[in-house]
Formats: sequence, structure tokens, C-alpha cells
Amino acid sequence: MVNLPNGCSCSNLSVYPKNWQSKTAKVSFDWYIMYRFYDPKFQKPKQVMVKGMNQFKILPERQKATKNALSSEMDKLLKDGYNPLIKSQIASDEKAIINPQTPIMEALFSVYEKVEVSARTKKDLKFMLSTVGSAIKSLGLIKYPISQVSRKTIKMILEAASNSPDRFNKNRSYLMILFSEICELELVETNPVRDIKKKKVVKHIRQVLTDEERNLVNEHLKNNYPEFHRFLHIFFHSGARISELLRVNEGDVDLPNQRYKVIILKGREYREVWKTIKDIVLPLWTEIMEHANSGDVIFSKGLKPGTSQIQPYQVGKRWYRLVKNKLNIEADFYSLKHLHTTEVVDLLNENEAAKHNEHTSTAMVVGIYDVKRNTRQHSRVKALNNKFA
Repeated sequence: MVNLPNGCSCSNLSVYPKNWQSKTAKVSFDWYIMYRFYDPKFQKPKQVMVKGMNQFKILPERQKATKNALSSEMDKLLKDGYNPLIKSQIASDEKAIINPQTPIMEALFSVYEKVEVSARTKKDLKFMLSTVGSAIKSLGLIKYPISQVSRKTIKMILEAASNSPDRFNKNRSYLMILFSEICELELVETNPVRDIKKKKVVKHIRQVLTDEERNLVNEHLKNNYPEFHRFLHIFFHSGARISELLRVNEGDVDLPNQRYKVIILKGREYREVWKTIKDIVLPLWTEIMEHANSGDVIFSKGLKPGTSQIQPYQVGKRWYRLVKNKLNIEADFYSLKHLHTTEVVDLLNENEAAKHNEHTSTAMVVGIYDVKRNTRQHSRVKALNNKFA
């Protein structure tokens, strides 16, 4: 793979026929140069074919023309920043300055590079840009100036880039982030994404482990995968997100005071908070800290202390492979947070559950994490003894 300007890349340029440099190569059929061009702004790469050498019917002359074509194509890609997907030359990122006439996709990608969000959100933004880039190309808006983008333009792009109401809403949310930055640069007067309504989606009931499944999973992991068993219990009682727990290092843990420090990466303001280590899980924290060296990430490879941080998706993959497949469990790993939050509400109240999860209000607990809320309400109404007569 060849790295090119503006974050693009291409496969190695290859010539057909493969023996084009040999004395036995034939000129009785067409030759061509082939490669794939990748632009992170677009979801799919472009297959590029270069001809022009076939006017030469004498082998040495065609070989020389092919060699020149290879050199010329690489110069266009590397030095000139030529982009076959939009069939134009783009200035390198270091020299590019976005202005009101900058094409929409270039402007979006420029602010994407600079926006300060969590690593997970950055990854989601990049995926969104690839689908939106393909939609912009299909709508013929490649060279459409960012200053002329309206709510109607965004609605067209979202419709073309989204294959479901849920994806429409996700793309809308991520575009909102980027256009907030674009507004601050005064490239548009107002955020055209803000007034676009979300699409209605079916809110599915969250699948969580039953009591029987909890016992089954606990014994299975305890007997076969002790490190994952330990991580499951620590996560269940933590009130943290998986990504927050995976960022905890040796210096963030204060065992004498039964607390550990995490950085909350939400919204525009990042903050450090101390989270409680519950009595019930203190022995597991003590156990893992005995194996941690200075500066170690507590949950590194193998969910043991180490020098490198692993990605949150690896926990989900481990759950899928070791639990869902082997025990025929439907619930995903993150549902453990829903389960624990629900139990905190049962044992304490919604406010305490929200504080434990570091939510600024009870809205997330009420709307998402408390999976027994409707059941409690059903039980209370069912027990009402208000006779008609």
C-alpha cells in the first residue's frame, strides 16, 4: 500500500501483462496499468485503469511508454495530490485552508482531523464520513461550497447515506458535531443539521441476564477464564463504561480509600472523577493490583496488568466467543451495566444510580439503564384496589 497526500492511499501499481518487461511480451493485445485508490472520505475505493501505451506496436517502444506512464501516474498521485475519485487535484493538508468556497467534503474532513472527541467517537465519525462521502458523490455535490449548504442539502445527504432510521439518526448526530466546528469557523451562519428532525425508531426492550444465566456465566468463567471472570465482576460493580475502565492505570487506583480515578470523555468538557470500589469487589481489585507494576494499565492484554491499552470492542468479542457462543446467551456484555444500574435503583433510588454512573441527571437511568422501570410501574398499578363501587 502506498501512502498519498490528504490521508489517501493506493495499492501498488501493476501492469498487465505481468511479463511486460520481458523480451517475450506480446503487443498483439492491449496493455494497461491497474491500481485501487482509497480516500477515507469515501466508503468504497476506486479501481483505476491507465492506458495510452497501446498506440506503440513495437515492443521496446511500448515498454518505454509503459514505464513513462507508471512514473507519470505516481507523480500525479504523490506530488500533485491527484484524486481519481473526484478527478481533480487537491492541495496537501498542510497547505489547505478551508474557506466559504471549500467543497463540503473537504471542509468536513478538515474539521474531523481537528475535532477533540473520544477515540471511539473519532472512529464513528470516520465511518460516517465514508458513507456521507459516497452519498455526496452520488448526488453530484463533490464541488458544492460549504457556505451554500442548507438544511435541504443535509437532508438529501442523510437520506442518501442512511439505510435505516437508526443509521439516519446516528449520521445526523455525528454531522451535528462537525457542523458545530464549521459554525465556529464562520463558514456557515447557522448549523443546518440542528433543525432536521430525528426519525422514529423502535425502542427494543433491553435483553439482560436472568438469575439462572448469571449463575451459569459466573461458574463458567470462574472455572475456565479467571481473568475474564475477575474483569466481569469489577465492571459489573464499577458504574463505569468499558472504555473508562480500560484506561485505568496503576497510579489511578487508591485501594486504602477504596476508589479509582477515571476521565469522563463526554460532550465538550472532559473531567476526572473518583469512582467507588464497593466492599464486595475490593478483594478482586486487591488481587489484580498485586500484579501491577508502576505505570501499568490495569486491564491490558489478557485483561491483566501490562504496558499497552486494549480497545473496548475486544471485551465484546471475548464475551461473544467465550459466553454467547458457548452458553447460548443472548444478552451482550454491556447489558451488565443496565443490570447493575437497575439493582441500584431497587436498593437505593434513581438519584444514587445516576451518581454512581456519573450521569448529570436521572434521564439516562430512567430512559435507558433501568430495565425494570416498566415492570415496577406495572406491579404498582396491578396492585391498586380502587373499586368502582
